Amino acid sequence: MMQEKYFERILVVGHNPQLTEVVNMLTDEHISKIPTVGVVAINFNIEEWSELEEACGEIDFFIYPKQFKYYMPKQIRATLDLN
Repeated sequence: MMQEKYFERILVVGHNPQLTEVVNMLTDEHISKIPTVGVVAINFNIEEWSELEEACGEIDFFIYPKQFKYYMPKQIRATLDLN
């Protein structure tokens, strides 16, 4: 359990089906399956982690390897400085 209030961001690494279930619960979305090496970023409009509850988040981005054959998200493009 996270006790420190000063963490603004956390990274969660996990396996399916639990990771997909957590994303769907926290965002009230329906992602059928986060694929291997998939990344989901969720924004929460909360002041403290103790305020975290179902459907309180919004997906910022959802990326996975097969997307990169045709499209590169702006967040990745900015990181790689490919503009």
